[in-house]
Amino acid sequence: MDRQKNFLTPDLNQIRHTIKGIDDSYNHDWDILAELCQNSVDAIRETSENNGRIDLEINAKNRSVKITDNGIGIKPDRLPNLLKPFSTDKAKNSNSIGEKGVGLTFAMFSCNKFYIKSGNSNGVSEARVNNALSWKKSNDDSYLNLENHTILEEEFYGTEVYLEDVKESPIFELNFDQLKFVLRTKTSLGNTKSLWQDDQNIDIYLNFIDINGKRFNEKIDFKYRTILDEVSERSKIDLEEFVNYLKEKDRTNQEKRNKLRDKIIYKKGSYTHNNNREINYIACFVPNRNVWKKISVSKNLCTEEQLKNDNWLDKYEYTIYQNGIFTSVKGMPTGIKINNPSTGSAGYWSNIFILFEDQQLKFDVGRKSIHGSQASIHRKYAKILFNEFLDYVRKYVSGDINSSRPDWDKDEIFDEIDQIIDLDIPGIKFAKNPRNQEASISALFFECIGRDIIKDIKPLYCGYKRRYDLYALWNNKKLVIEFKSQLRNILKDFNDEQKMFNEIDCIVCWNIDEDDHQAMVNKGLSIEEVNGSIFSKRNRKVPHSTHKLILSGLTSPIYLIDLKKVLE
Repeated sequence: MDRQKNFLTPDLNQIRHTIKGIDDSYNHDWDILAELCQNSVDAIRETSENNGRIDLEINAKNRSVKITDNGIGIKPDRLPNLLKPFSTDKAKNSNSIGEKGVGLTFAMFSCNKFYIKSGNSNGVSEARVNNALSWKKSNDDSYLNLENHTILEEEFYGTEVYLEDVKESPIFELNFDQLKFVLRTKTSLGNTKSLWQDDQNIDIYLNFIDINGKRFNEKIDFKYRTILDEVSERSKIDLEEFVNYLKEKDRTNQEKRNKLRDKIIYKKGSYTHNNNREINYIACFVPNRNVWKKISVSKNLCTEEQLKNDNWLDKYEYTIYQNGIFTSVKGMPTGIKINNPSTGSAGYWSNIFILFEDQQLKFDVGRKSIHGSQASIHRKYAKILFNEFLDYVRKYVSGDINSSRPDWDKDEIFDEIDQIIDLDIPGIKFAKNPRNQEASISALFFECIGRDIIKDIKPLYCGYKRRYDLYALWNNKKLVIEFKSQLRNILKDFNDEQKMFNEIDCIVCWNIDEDDHQAMVNKGLSIEEVNGSIFSKRNRKVPHSTHKLILSGLTSPIYLIDLKKVLE
């Protein structure tokens, strides 16, 4: 009897589990677009064509995406295999961005209608996969079939991919200007190589139908978009130019201020790490931290009202200009933001944007984070750049960047505040309902402590090292506390790995509701009300906890203080 068996062949449940694992590794709204654009750019870079072309069509009304390129194409006999998870032809190509073989799988299982057509000198073929998204979510024993893999008798060079009935995503809610910004700052269409060198040209034609049915068509640049693109030559200055200006002759402080007034200071260059790793960079220092928001408003990336709304910012912050340290690899922006290094004058980090281009950068499947040792390398060079800016310009930067934003009107602001619903709680001086304003939650929490409504929690320090909101003591127990206007807003911090579940003891928020419960369930978390006395120390519950946030049984829960419930 033949007792041998191929024990490495996965069964149906293992395959579905693997695909769900791939899907769970992606957390950004733009991930589908990033993977499709990455595949097209990689395919074009593998050809000898001097003029690449990508046509991208996005229809928000029926949640469809179509992308066509004139890249290297896929041989007909390779197409079925390349649709399997972890299958790739890029592993041996050092110039390709993708190499893990999961991008197309992620895209395919994010929709219920998937079509691909690809060809080159070896022939042309097409294939369809239907109901992949529904199959991934199901638990039945049915298999998912590749339908109609057909050899076509036609000439076609490149690849066309079409997705319809894509899973719901805020990316379909964007306006045209926001979409263009995301494509040029979060996907391979925003080619970062061109910031430092001449690179292969790719013509990109974008067609977009928004959720209202309005159609837009535009050719967009194959280049990463920075805040420098949004201002005139008179509103920016190279740091090297300013340094040379200082060296020409003795300058008065007033002359130095005049030289930098109302300008963005920038610097481009490269570092060589350990003698063999070249890291390019571009850094911008704005004269006023509000410049990021002002230019975003002037370019129709957001409105003044949206910038005042914490919920909107938590959901759509990636569609506007912002400070921070970002990374790219082989011409592709990753969208990964690195925490600032510890420095003096830390407040100036709000004025600085840095993008590092690192050919040796490695990141996880869903581009959520880069490995700790690599982040340390980039933080090291970010600190050098930060100090260089401060050494030369801190004393002399002033003014603002011209934009179309109207002047701030104090009386108008107070009129708007007057329209906010009154809190009207006896014994509480804080006047307005704090919903949608994280700072108001924090202020109300501290008033509750000052009035002895919340007891036994001793605040120590707010925002230490810019990671968590409050460090406090409960008797001898150390507490890490976060403030959120709505509980579900913490999910963005978890997704971006800016804050970690097992490092937070307590979240203070306002009015935990059904939307919060559903948002947590969607991420595999659950909310439970705290039973019994919420003041019991024997049960080790944080004082005044109203609920707890649970992630399986492998880690301690995060206790929740719903201030609305506490005050009622």
